[in-house]
Amino acid sequence: MSLATYYKDHWLAIEPERFARYDEMFKLDDKRADRLLAPLALAPGQTALDLGCGPGYVAAHLARIVGPGGHVHALDVNADFVARARAVAAEAGVEKRVEVHHLTSERFPLADATCDRALAKNVLEYVPDAGATLRELHRVLKPGGTLTAMDSDWAFVLIEPLTPDETRELFTAAAPAFREPLIGRKLRAAFRRAGFRDVQVDIAASADDKGFMRPIVENMLGYAKKFGTMSEARAAELGAKVESAIASGEYLGVLPQFVVRGVRP
Repeated sequence: MSLATYYKDHWLAIEPERFARYDEMFKLDDKRADRLLAPLALAPGQTALDLGCGPGYVAAHLARIVGPGGHVHALDVNADFVARARAVAAEAGVEKRVEVHHLTSERFPLADATCDRALAKNVLEYVPDAGATLRELHRVLKPGGTLTAMDSDWAFVLIEPLTPDETRELFTAAAPAFREPLIGRKLRAAFRRAGFRDVQVDIAASADDKGFMRPIVENMLGYAKKFGTMSEARAAELGAKVESAIASGEYLGVLPQFVVRGVRP
């Protein structure tokens, strides 16, 4: 394992238990999907791109929005996710309008000016070169088409009862899992450098008092132990604090998402 390339390598090969966890985490009910996808302003008959589609639940919802006259291109670097996304589209009855592509290079397998809308959800923090990926998204969008990126900025996370120092310790220890863990704050400038115009930034945040962020904490603790940046004992201590707070009802988690939208001129 190379820490220098782990941020991309761990998406190329995903352990079965992590794959199952992501498959469960990425499921969307209609209400959540409508709220999540509203910034795209997607209309029936349009062509949408879902970069980093994972198991395909978002792509299936995009296909419902564009309807029989529309089309969805779903792209991912992981072959198992590609297979799962195709299966999810079939289960949803939208396989004829969802085309799933296995990305094997930084260039997308799409012609110039193909898409009306593009979505990159929690992707740009992992890509080798965010600027190059944004330029590629710019290339495949039609003039007047829009890109919506949704990404974290791990310095903004709140996990009660962890102290600010403990939260910083955890995410610093897990940082090699990301190419750019502070991508959220950098997206506006990156959009503009890639040629997008009318760039708008919103921040979406909701309070989690049920423990829905537990898998994120588990992932970060797992990364820290794997990297050797946190001892087993320390990871167990922080994990136990979070678990105890969930059990007692004293837990609170907040993970703001930067939602950035830009237009290809």
